[in-house]
Amino acid sequence: KLTFLLKSSRLNIGVYLNPKIWSFKKATDNLAAEYELQLKDGDLYGMVITDKVEIPFETLKLIALENGQAAAPDLKIVKEEYRIVNGLKVLLLQLNGTIQGIKFSYYGYYYSNTNGTVQILTYTSQSLLDSYKPESEKLLNGFVEIN
Repeated sequence: KLTFLLKSSRLNIGVYLNPKIWSFKKATDNLAAEYELQLKDGDLYGMVITDKVEIPFETLKLIALENGQAAAPDLKIVKEEYRIVNGLKVLLLQLNGTIQGIKFSYYGYYYSNTNGTVQILTYTSQSLLDSYKPESEKLLNGFVEIN
């Protein structure tokens, strides 16, 4: 059950999640992120990155790739599609790459409007992504705009 609304303090957005399944905290490791999340019973991680700048989808895609390539030079977009989530048009990207010999996948939503830009990302090792996709999708689909 998606009972808890994790609200951004920077933008008028939030993510509904199940606090029994996900732990979350204000981001400390990743300076770009507002929140860091972790599946309590597994190796699936997440982050919510918020920025007050509006960025077009095509540019967002390039930024996601370039930022990721700083850590994983071989990072590639392997899945890309637009979705409507709670009335909002989002870009779903799956990016695969290698960091310190570990093959991992980012799987997340990118959204931007005049208020700013949001990236809601989940990540895990490439070999585990398929098994974690249902939990990833549940978290991602909890994304809402707060009026």
